[in-house]
Amino acid sequence: MRGWSSWNDRCNETMTRHALDPLLCPRSIAFVGASDRPDSTGAAMLAMCRIDGFDGVVYAVNPRLSELNGAPCYPDLAALPAVPDHVVIGVASRYVEAVLDQAIDLGIKAATIFASCYLDEGAGDNAGRPSLPARITAKAAAAGMALCGANCMGFYTPSAGLRVASAASPPGLQQGGIAWIAQSGSAFGALSHNDRRLGFTLAVSTGMELVTSVADYMDWALDQPQTKVIGLFVETIRDPAGFLAALAKARDAAIPVVALKVGRTAKSAQMAVSHTGAIAGNDAVYEAVFRAYGVHRVTDMDEMAATLALFDTPRKPASGDLGSIHDSGGERELLVDLAEDYGIAFATLEPATCSDLSLHLEPGLVAENPLDAFGTHNDLETRFAAMIATLVNDPNVGIGLFMSNPRDGYAYAESYCTAVIKAAQLTDKPLVLVSNYAMADDRDMAMRLKEAGVPLLRGARNALRAIQHLLNDRDFRDRQLQAQPAATAPSAADDALVRRWRSRLADGRPFDEADGLAMLADFGLATPRMARVGSLAELDDALSELRPPLVIKTAADHAHKSDVGGVRLAITDAAAAHSTYQDMVARLGPRVLVMEMTPPGTELSLGAIHDPGFGAVVILSAGGVMIEFLADRVADLAPLDADAAARLLAELRVSGLLAGHRGQPPADSAAILDQLTRFSHMVAALGDAIAEIDVNPLICSAQGACAVDCLVVPADR
Repeated sequence: MRGWSSWNDRCNETMTRHALDPLLCPRSIAFVGASDRPDSTGAAMLAMCRIDGFDGVVYAVNPRLSELNGAPCYPDLAALPAVPDHVVIGVASRYVEAVLDQAIDLGIKAATIFASCYLDEGAGDNAGRPSLPARITAKAAAAGMALCGANCMGFYTPSAGLRVASAASPPGLQQGGIAWIAQSGSAFGALSHNDRRLGFTLAVSTGMELVTSVADYMDWALDQPQTKVIGLFVETIRDPAGFLAALAKARDAAIPVVALKVGRTAKSAQMAVSHTGAIAGNDAVYEAVFRAYGVHRVTDMDEMAATLALFDTPRKPASGDLGSIHDSGGERELLVDLAEDYGIAFATLEPATCSDLSLHLEPGLVAENPLDAFGTHNDLETRFAAMIATLVNDPNVGIGLFMSNPRDGYAYAESYCTAVIKAAQLTDKPLVLVSNYAMADDRDMAMRLKEAGVPLLRGARNALRAIQHLLNDRDFRDRQLQAQPAATAPSAADDALVRRWRSRLADGRPFDEADGLAMLADFGLATPRMARVGSLAELDDALSELRPPLVIKTAADHAHKSDVGGVRLAITDAAAAHSTYQDMVARLGPRVLVMEMTPPGTELSLGAIHDPGFGAVVILSAGGVMIEFLADRVADLAPLDADAAARLLAELRVSGLLAGHRGQPPADSAAILDQLTRFSHMVAALGDAIAEIDVNPLICSAQGACAVDCLVVPADR
């Protein structure tokens, strides 16, 4: 544990460097509500503060007591002998504001509030008054006070030996490179209290984030030299601009960010007008943000723990694929099956590697990857160490794993654990030990491995997902290094085009499909030739200009025209056109759109929504009627360059149809990517003038890619 004097020196050096230093590494703390009552919050606060060796100045504040634990106890903050850096407000909600006011008057720069701060104060003399949380936010922000909470469980800064906590928790918190920032108090405690494989530079329960947000904690953690990875448990982001800035800072510092985003909602889908809005919800926005900044999204806490443990190692994967060593043929087959599910490739070994492996394999075993290495217990540690190091050091291997079922006190497990540690000393590549069963009693072994820089990952799926995140992070960093220069500034003509369409979107007139297709065409997207028709005479004029086969669509205000019988395809002559038109007039009114029919092909959908915090989000999905039935969509922040567009398209499951299927020729992929990139630049340029836009379908064939339907929802709709 770092001594207080060195930490105190560090805080002095960095006090002006980061606004959160008084909050997260204070030199002195006052605990308001400190108590001598067993099992109370007030007693837990003081006990937890010292449990990891915090040597700073601690003041107890409680008007009921004059002494507590052999030290003076003060009636209020004003009675303290010196102004502390940080005040922990551990009293009930009805007392919080008075304590905060006193702290602000004294110039205290940081506070933690455990209480929920919800009061029944909306009636009588309080009617119309801002709520207590709103008042706290306004006062603390005006005073420049950093604030953890309210309604939080506190935070731990292990390098300072400090826990600010509302409840007792076990000792043994490990220092390390993980910054764990959780909007759920339970998630905060799940990792920091239970998993001793994990070492932290910061663990914080953010609570209501009345002043200090996830983005602020990220920014502080990124300034700490020991931080190697940031883990986030996120319900919602309250400071989008700050969050994007923190993600950019993490990206530039090559610090991976791992996020568990919860609270996927159908509410926004219920409110949406377009297909795009319906399939997006708010989750597509986070998907787009995470993709754009290389955030690793995990699905549960087990995957989070495994991924954080793997990233919190000094070793980064080399170019190459997975190498794995097993002591069981059956479990080797299991890993192969699971790896295929996740798209993880096994490295092809060089002949020299196979020759070297053969020297240590017993009869009947084959030198290959994945490697079944167990024959007998003969010279187990030496053989296993040699085989592990040999396989991992193959130039085609980027990361290695040894898979078994470790448990403390089992001689065989202790032997291969020692072998893995020896092998780690013979390679600079990442090496992990993977337990096939997550419930084994392996805590002591996990700590031995951790000290050797080898994480023990529990559960095959968790381990493979963590390895996938590590390899994806490597690939993301490589793409960042190879990124193309930014596009040149738009021309005056481009600016004029954007201004014209923003004005049209905002002028209050109906914005129909023809307007949408015209807008797409102006921004360089391919659309069919078409004409607006409001009478039989105008229909005849259109028929003389357009080449059959034709499509006739109602121009009435229906979001999904096929649902009301408002679309007729493959019209080849005037008689059929007249008949179709007269039918639509009778049912849907005289205004229709007549357009040339695009050759058949695979149908995709280009969509976009504008998020007030994060900006324009592009959503690519299966098109036509399948958009609502296939959970097949990908999202990214606009605009996209050609490489980002290609990656987005490749991730769409139905994109496999574009390569040609059952005799159909391959679609023109260059044309599809051109449409996608142009679309993304259009929606980025139009920005908040558009709420939703839905191009469905985009018909993709060997002849190109053509947008044949467009629904635009202006922002002021």
